[in-house]
Formats: sequence, structure tokens, C-alpha cells
Amino acid sequence: MTSFDPAAAGCRVCGADRKRTLLTVEAVPVNSSALHHSAAEAVGAPQGRLELTLCEACGYVRNRAFDPAVLAYEADYDNALDFSPKFRQYLAALAEELVDRYGLAGRDVVEIGCGQGRFLAELCRDGRNRAVGFDPTFRPGDEELPPTVTVVPSLFDPATDATPADLFCARHVLEHLDDPLGFLRDLRPAVASRGAALYLEVPAGEAVFAGDGCWDLPYQHVSFFSAPTLVALLGRAGYAVTDVRHRFGDQYLSVEARAEGADPVPAPDLDGFLARAREGARSLHDRLQRARELVEVETGAGRPVALWGAGAKAVTFLSLLGTPISAAVDLNPRKQGTYLPGCGLRVRAPGDLAEVRPATVFVFNPMYRDEIASSLADLRVDAEVVLA
Repeated sequence: MTSFDPAAAGCRVCGADRKRTLLTVEAVPVNSSALHHSAAEAVGAPQGRLELTLCEACGYVRNRAFDPAVLAYEADYDNALDFSPKFRQYLAALAEELVDRYGLAGRDVVEIGCGQGRFLAELCRDGRNRAVGFDPTFRPGDEELPPTVTVVPSLFDPATDATPADLFCARHVLEHLDDPLGFLRDLRPAVASRGAALYLEVPAGEAVFAGDGCWDLPYQHVSFFSAPTLVALLGRAGYAVTDVRHRFGDQYLSVEARAEGADPVPAPDLDGFLARAREGARSLHDRLQRARELVEVETGAGRPVALWGAGAKAVTFLSLLGTPISAAVDLNPRKQGTYLPGCGLRVRAPGDLAEVRPATVFVFNPMYRDEIASSLADLRVDAEVVLA
């Protein structure tokens, strides 16, 4: 892959030297999605520093303190979201949209960073097309895949892998890459070779820094992209952007592109994002303090506090909170019985809340609030559902 000179002063997206520090966090687990099988192992998990800088020329946010040498993606890693019915509906609808728009019936798809293959299974439902996925964390048998889906349990290297496709997609991959521009430049010849389309999806910087995604700050996300940033990145990498939009309650940002020959999309609002990002970073301390005070009041009165969802947002939240929580639950059975990195809290099944009887349940995503409230009602747990 194209190497990047770490001594270069310019922004890794636009090349400008107009960076300012946006947010600093002294210690978070370097791998918030690792599965730890003892509390001691989880508490002793490696920690890293966040020093997020904002490029005021294009809106790119990067962790300047990121060290790729401390982070490895292995099989004992799980960031799956597809145990939620709402999220499965989203994946199914997105697959139908892409199949229809790009006429993928009987054609080839490559997904970079496919996880356990759930999205590929949706794209290839009923054998309508063929797909190859790449992911070093793939565990055979975790997901029932169609016979037309093949998963390679390794990283995808765009400079050397020659797998042909009519659609290349990388969902929630680009934010993990130390050199996203080099990756996209290396991928471009493969996209161009068959006139393929490229679909990229990342956490929306607008949601992370100016919305309800403020806890989505895991160490493994070295980059954060807003709409103007992602469009600028694709342009600099030599692509023509054909579509840019926010998805899944505006929490995700998607861009579609070709290697050449498309009409330009309207330029997204950069100034608005810059202003909201600065304000969002400033307000994080106040939001954290409100959560800490709620936990201290409730637990001090003997009323347990729980959280629903043991993913990256929960790990970041607990790392910053510094106050014990009574219980953490998650729908993902692979996470149940493991321990959250950093705090060492054991992850339990949602049904265990009937025993814990929490007065308050923190959630980290407004998209799941109603789904979680309904599940709590089914469990006969009378708890207030609070967006952290």
C-alpha cells in the first residue's frame, strides 16, 4: 500500500496545514471490540491516547496519537451489530437498494472488511449474484452464508489483490485505516478495470461531534469523516462521486463513486460542520458530568444502573465515566460472559436485568431506544431508558 510520510505537516486528506486540537482523552482501550475472558485480562487491556485534530480546510478529524503497532485485528474480535432487528432491517434494505441501482443480479461483489458476512448474505440472497469478502476476524460457521459467498480470512490489500468485481464496498472500514488516501488510490485500478461502482460507509462525523454519537470515539477509529471531508478524499484519490447521503438516523455517512465519468455532486456544507464539531467537542465534558451525577445519585440511593449495548460506545463511555455501573447487557451471544476492556465489567444477557432490576438503563443509540424499551417491558423491568 502507498506509504505516508509521518513527518509531513499537511492534512492526510487535503494536504493543507490548518489543523487544530479538537479533543484529548488520556486513556481508552486500544481495542474496544476485543473479547476478554476474565476481568483481570480486561482491566489489563492495553490503553492508548486520543489527540483528535480537526483540519479546518476540509473537516478531516484524525487521532494524531494513533499508533498502528499496538492494534491487531484477530478472530477474538467482535463488533457485530446485526443481532438487533432494526439493524438487520437496515442491512436488508441497503442490500436491495444497491442490487437494484447497480443491476447486480448475476454479477460480482467484493466487500472489504466483511466481518462474519451478514451483509454479503443479504446481497447474495437466493443466489442472485456472487461475492467475495475479506476480513481477518472471520470465523467460519458464525453466519450461514449462501453458496455463492466466499470469505477470505485476511486483510484486503488493494495494491496486490486482483479479485474482479462490479461493486466494491467497504462499510465501516475507512475509519480504521492509517492512510485512507493511499488505500483508495491503490484500490482505484481495480474499480476502474470493469467500470465498477464503489460504496463506502463510515460513522458520520456530524453525528459523532455534533449529534448523539459522542461516545463513538474508539481508539481503533484513527479517522473521522464528515460529508465534505469524504467527498474531498474521494476526489483527491481520483474518483468521481455520484452520491453522498446520511443513513440510519443520520448516524452513518455513505458515498458512492466511480473511477471516472460522473457529474459532480453539490459540495456539502463544510463551515456548518466545523462550527458544530467545535461545539460538540466542548460539550462532551458537560454531557459526561451529567451522566456521572445521575449514576452517583441512583447508586447512592441503592438503585442499580445498567447499560444496554456492550460495544465501542459503551467501552468509551465507561472509560471516561470513572464510576461503577451495576450491569452491562448485549444481544450478541458471543459477547455474553466476556468482560469489557478497561473497566472489566462482565457482559450479561438482557434477560439478566430481571434479576438486577435497574432503575435506569443507559442506551447509546437513539435508533434502538424504542426497541430496548419494548424488550425491557417484555422482561417486566420498570426502568427509565436514558440516552447517555
